[in-house]
Amino acid sequence: MMNETMIKTHLIIKDIHEEYYMNWCGNIKDTKPRIVNGKPVFIVRSKMGAAEVNTTSMKHLEEVAKRMTAPRGRSAFTEDTAKIYIKQIDGSKTLLGILTHNRIKQFAPMYDKVYCK
Repeated sequence: MMNETMIKTHLIIKDIHEEYYMNWCGNIKDTKPRIVNGKPVFIVRSKMGAAEVNTTSMKHLEEVAKRMTAPRGRSAFTEDTAKIYIKQIDGSKTLLGILTHNRIKQFAPMYDKVYCK
């Protein structure tokens, strides 16, 4: 007679979710922003590259930063960041904020049937 036994063989991904954290670490009042078409010029920089954004909407700026992050890796927790700068009249940049994008995976064990005597 053969007995059936379940043995844990590997993990499967049960859930993947994204988390975004915005840290506004700079103060726009302390800068002299470059104005184009009546709006300040911001620079969003990440591993994907850089983009100049001419806007007054901080929500739009956050959305651009979110689209420019892509955590990569096979681990349960991966992270990527995008930095938001404001361009000043003298050509320098001042850091205003850092957007952190986390991708979190949850795993569940997978069991396979094994028959033994």
